Amino acid sequence: MRRLTERGLKGALFRYQLMANIVGVLIIPLFLFFFLHLAGAGSFTLELAVFGVGHGYLYIVYLIAAGFLALKARLHIPWIILMFAAGLLPGVTFLVEWLVVTRKIQPLIAAQATDAAGTGVSPAAR
Repeated sequence: MRRLTERGLKGALFRYQLMANIVGVLIIPLFLFFFLHLAGAGSFTLELAVFGVGHGYLYIVYLIAAGFLALKARLHIPWIILMFAAGLLPGVTFLVEWLVVTRKIQPLIAAQATDAAGTGVSPAAR
C-alpha cells in the first residue's frame, strides 16, 4: 500500500504501471466480445456493457496516472500522446509501458540516484 501512495517519480511510475496493466487486460476481452458480436456468434450485450464501462472509467484513471508520470518525468509531447493512445488498442499498453520505463524513466531514476549519492552539490542547490 505504501508504494501506491508514495510521492515523487517512483510513486507516479508505480501508479502508471498499475493502471497500464489493468487497462491493458480489460481491453482484450472487450475487443474479443466486440468482434464476436459483429461476427454474429452471439449477443454478448452484457459482456460488452461490463467490459466497456469498466474499461471506460479505468481508462480515465489511466490518463490521470500517465499525466502525473509525464509531469514528474518531464516527458515530451510525443511520449505523452503515445502513452494516452496506448490504452485504446489491445496489447499496445504493455508495449508502450515497457518503452516508457526502459527508455525514459529508468535512466532518469538512475541519474537521480547518482545525484543523491553525492556529486558534491548541496541538497539546497538541487
